[in-house]
Amino acid sequence: MLEKNQSVIRNNFRIFGMALTQALVVTIFGVVAAIGNVALKLPLHLPGHRGLFIMLAITACCIMIRKPGAGTLAGFIAGFVTVFIAPGVKGIFAFFDFLLPGIVMDVFVSVIPIAINKWYMIGTIAGLAQLSKVLVNYIFGSILDLPMSFLSLGLSVVLVSHLILGFTGGVIAYFVCARVVGLRQISQK
Repeated sequence: MLEKNQSVIRNNFRIFGMALTQALVVTIFGVVAAIGNVALKLPLHLPGHRGLFIMLAITACCIMIRKPGAGTLAGFIAGFVTVFIAPGVKGIFAFFDFLLPGIVMDVFVSVIPIAINKWYMIGTIAGLAQLSKVLVNYIFGSILDLPMSFLSLGLSVVLVSHLILGFTGGVIAYFVCARVVGLRQISQK
């Protein structure tokens, strides 16, 4: 009797059309992105260098789960955790630095579903999602009259570095997910 009730819970619990195990995996990827953002403060002195790890986690989530809303949910959880652990200078607006790339990943993966199977397309999508962080910083910086340090380098340098680092994170996520065959079974349940 207990086994039957457990299978009913497992099969009927849905978040964004995902089963419970898939939602838990998305949560793990979101927390990994947030912790990586806080813990990996590498002194690369490149704008957007933390985006490599963030886009790696969000892209891996989209590749492994393959459900609409996986990237958005991972970005939401990563932003939520970041705001409560270490919001930094941005405060509550750090939430949107994670949410918008997750939404962009979901939109592109939903519009172009074949993109998940090609490394260069998933890398390009991750790079564009990373560029959305510059858009968030610019919008909130101009609305709240905050200092926009990325403009001091020149906008082209910032855009190119965000695109390249997001692309690199997406490509690394693609090849890591391709090697981890056992975990890919999560997307078929």
